Amino acid sequence: MKLGLLGCGSVAYWLHLPALRRIPGAALAAAADPDPAARARARRVTRVPIYERADELLEREDIGAVIICAPNHLHAELAIAAADAGKHFYLEKPLATTAMDAVRVLEAAARAGVTSAIGFNRRLHPLHEQARELLAGGCIGRLRAAQTAFCEPTTLDALPQWKRHRATGGGALLDLASHHIDLLRWLLGDEVGTIAASLRSELSEDDTARVELSMESGVEVQGFFSFRAGQADYLEFIGERGTLRVDRYSPSLTLRLGRRLGYGVRRRWVAPTPAGAAWRLARLVRPSADPSYRRSLRAFVELVRGGPSRTASLLDGLRSLEAVLAAEDSARRGEPSRPERQRAGAPCAHC
Repeated sequence: MKLGLLGCGSVAYWLHLPALRRIPGAALAAAADPDPAARARARRVTRVPIYERADELLEREDIGAVIICAPNHLHAELAIAAADAGKHFYLEKPLATTAMDAVRVLEAAARAGVTSAIGFNRRLHPLHEQARELLAGGCIGRLRAAQTAFCEPTTLDALPQWKRHRATGGGALLDLASHHIDLLRWLLGDEVGTIAASLRSELSEDDTARVELSMESGVEVQGFFSFRAGQADYLEFIGERGTLRVDRYSPSLTLRLGRRLGYGVRRRWVAPTPAGAAWRLARLVRPSADPSYRRSLRAFVELVRGGPSRTASLLDGLRSLEAVLAAEDSARRGEPSRPERQRAGAPCAHC
């Protein structure tokens, strides 16, 4: 399968391009980016043609699917163009920056009958996969609450212009919280009921957010997301019998249960899955190794070929965006808000 890459920015350079070289049965055939510097940097790691305009790539009949990794405010436009060109597409999160554009993407994919996926790659991280199985198996009993934080400290000069303003898709909610909202939905098999949030703008617009989620099952979640705090990416679940912590910067899950005898808790060892063990070995050579990007892209390629669905769908992307929009509404009004479920035409099987 020949793939195209729309967007050659930092994420594509450091994560997508290396990952695409390691996906069996698929090969990058072309890339596109309007930024000359981004095109020049991409040429250092790939020898495929790199176009200035997306339509030049989409016109190629030999390319069957595209990976869209452009600034957030361009996601909807590029996804619709890809669908109209008959290309299957993998779209980095968020799905769009507005509810209207998100619905347009779902309708375009359904109209064209193309296979699509949203880039919530954290679902394919070995730790998150294992945590989902443990939670579903009742490892900590009935879930009562959760705490979550995702922080990426970034100086203003290192932050791209589009990430500095909400209108172009910036802000901690769209860029960071959207990942954890999706993970909560997926890990718990639940939906966001109500959400209360506060936003702070220090160096860029909406660069810090606090949220309180009430899931429809009654689970209460507190979250903190920021570009101005020390690096963190974890979710901790509190159940009737103990706690389970999933920390992307830790090589294993942390499961704590009450002691059978005496007061206090004990840590229970959790054996890694085969995928988790492979990741732990990779960390010895490259501590920052994250297999979820490659695994997510590979799952998309398999999906296009008729394999099982293991990636997040466009509908998942819509649900995450609805929660982000509700959080923004709550921050503006100073009171809790409910996600407004959007209606779209019947999505295709893999939307």
